[in-house]
Amino acid sequence: MKKNKSIKKSLITSGIICISYLFLCLYLNITYNLEFIFIIFLMNYLFSKLYSFDEIRTSYKQLEILIPLFNDLKITKRLPNTRGYAASPDYIYKIKETIEKNNPNLILEAGSGVSTIIAAYCIKKTGKGKIISLDHSEKYANQTRDELKKHNLSKFADVFHAPLKKYNLNNNKSIIWYDIDNCKIKENIDLFVIDGPPKNTKNSKFPRYPAIPLMLDKMKVGSTIILDDARRENEQKTLKLWKKEYSSFEFNYLDDNDKGIAIIKKIK
Repeated sequence: MKKNKSIKKSLITSGIICISYLFLCLYLNITYNLEFIFIIFLMNYLFSKLYSFDEIRTSYKQLEILIPLFNDLKITKRLPNTRGYAASPDYIYKIKETIEKNNPNLILEAGSGVSTIIAAYCIKKTGKGKIISLDHSEKYANQTRDELKKHNLSKFADVFHAPLKKYNLNNNKSIIWYDIDNCKIKENIDLFVIDGPPKNTKNSKFPRYPAIPLMLDKMKVGSTIILDDARRENEQKTLKLWKKEYSSFEFNYLDDNDKGIAIIKKIK
């Protein structure tokens, strides 16, 4: 049904474009081109067959977010991918808003990528702070470092290859998270951006759960956590566990975005 609606909307759009084109030809007293009309209908039809209307609408919405982001941060070079598994534009825009509002001294990021670049641009703009980004993949850590260098942002961010390792908590629970032994986290975390480890992490039922128990001592009252992919079942269960075990945090879930975002603040 959605596909049929998408095709119908595509045909209507094609018709409006072609009618406008014919009126323009009539007004300018030039001969219209039937091939042009055919191509318009064909392109719109193929596009509607490949993508649903909701997918097209979501893509346009994300594009609308990217444009002011580029303008505000004065980004003139191409960013890494912001669709699929990468951070969505609405998520990185929320990071930007939070940094500009809170002026964090230290940002810790679980999972590097385009969000690291945006955070570094924000730090450059505000003139304050540093981001430490952890990545379990040496390949992706190197890619992020290369992107930072390309955008002349290396001095604002430290990207660490932090392989996943097992930790034993006081309650005899074993968890798997980034190896932070060499990551120089010496001060309190003002902003904690969580977009990793990936959901398919081996031997880990809830890969993002360890973030709070392992970094709790580094977070002060007022520290903020931004969790990506919060609409996914795994992250929903992680949030329920955190709420049950940590009364010192206030949880807010934002659903008007691509993948769901949770904003978590330490209140005591």
